[in-house]
Amino acid sequence: MSVQTCIKAQVIFALALAACKPEPAIQGPDPTAKLDETASTTGPAVPQPEPGPQHITDPSPDELHPQVIAPGEPATTPTPTNPTPTTAPKLAAGKEPLPAALNPKVDASCGNDPGVGTPAKPFALKTPDGKDINLASHRGKVVLLNFWGTWCKPCLKELPEFDRLYRRYRKHGMVLIAIATDTEPEKVLEFATERKLAAKLALGGEPLAEQYASTSFPFSLVIDDKGQIRGSYRGYRPECAGKLELDLRTALERLP
Repeated sequence: MSVQTCIKAQVIFALALAACKPEPAIQGPDPTAKLDETASTTGPAVPQPEPGPQHITDPSPDELHPQVIAPGEPATTPTPTNPTPTTAPKLAAGKEPLPAALNPKVDASCGNDPGVGTPAKPFALKTPDGKDINLASHRGKVVLLNFWGTWCKPCLKELPEFDRLYRRYRKHGMVLIAIATDTEPEKVLEFATERKLAAKLALGGEPLAEQYASTSFPFSLVIDDKGQIRGSYRGYRPECAGKLELDLRTALERLP
């Protein structure tokens, strides 16, 4: 074999080997490398909480009962479930309490003379200045009805004491009507001016006094807002001042 022939054979053999050798596979990017790179830039992954009862909310009323709108009907705005609260109305003020009693000592045996529990007798008389006065116009008030006369010395001592009670309780609903047996106004006005009485005065009360058949003068009646006699006091008895005031206070406290 010549040298040239030998060389050609070697070249052919080398080419054959090259043709039979497999090519290396093309490798893609490594996914783990990308994960490692992301982890290195964003930090460790934070675990997400699993959904539990605390993440579940009740459906709203609109979700449970969706609004159905008819064709051509405008949609209405739902009323808010928690409207803005309005200012509460002020409560009416309670009745003003009575002041302390002037005569705290009470004798329970007083005030039980005839007439208690019966209706007061109606009357229509004249005041010293000629005006009309009657019991009916004072219905709804607590009336202390006092029968007196300028000729009666105990009456002149008692009436100013009653007038003091009247000044104390009149704004609470008490009225003091002092009915004189006198028929002429001069002496009545003179005494009222001298003692600065605030009481309502009436003249010519003797016929009315006789209807109560009292044998004592002065005498007085505590009449409630419905016209019923709640206390009857015949004669001037200073020891009964506390019981009479108590009768007045009791009737006043029952006023509406």
